[in-house]
Amino acid sequence: MSRAASSTSSSRRAALQRLALAPGLLAAAGCGFRPMHGPVESTVGAAPAEIAPELAAVRVGNLPDRFGQILRRNLQRRFEGEAPGTQARYQLTLSVGFSGEVLGYRRDGTISRVRYIATAEWNLATQAVPPQIIARSIQPVRTIDAFNVPDLQFFAADTSREDMERRLAEVLSDEVYRQVLLALRRHVAGGRVVAGGPVAPAPG
Repeated sequence: MSRAASSTSSSRRAALQRLALAPGLLAAAGCGFRPMHGPVESTVGAAPAEIAPELAAVRVGNLPDRFGQILRRNLQRRFEGEAPGTQARYQLTLSVGFSGEVLGYRRDGTISRVRYIATAEWNLATQAVPPQIIARSIQPVRTIDAFNVPDLQFFAADTSREDMERRLAEVLSDEVYRQVLLALRRHVAGGRVVAGGPVAPAPG
């Protein structure tokens, strides 16, 4: 192999390594993660009739970066889909973490497999002035997924990473939605504790 060809190959491999770890790496903490394998299917059934209007009144705050935008879009679609056209009454604020780590290397030292950990903490409040806190997560919702980094295949690597991001966002949105549903069910019931998820009631 010529020196020019070797240099080009090395440059491509370096670019693939950056692609594999492209998203902003934020520190991820917490427990209770949900691993991801294969297609994502929602584990949350239809909301009870008395809760659907409350869920549809939830609006999700803006989130930065590509992953945050996918997560927000998934959540907003879930909430507003319960009763389209419902006026906003609640604000859901999220803090999202997204971090990656290398799982495998090839013989030449390039990355062959990467794992990502995504977390989300949430806070639900009314849109009144001043806002009233309804509930918040006790611990981060956490999920893990991984993908292989094909050697010198930019399109395949990019597609694998994007698919992984969508899977992670779907799992996080599913669990956050479930927890908020439980919080609003308790809120509608006048403060009665409803078991079934790590949800903290509003202080006081």
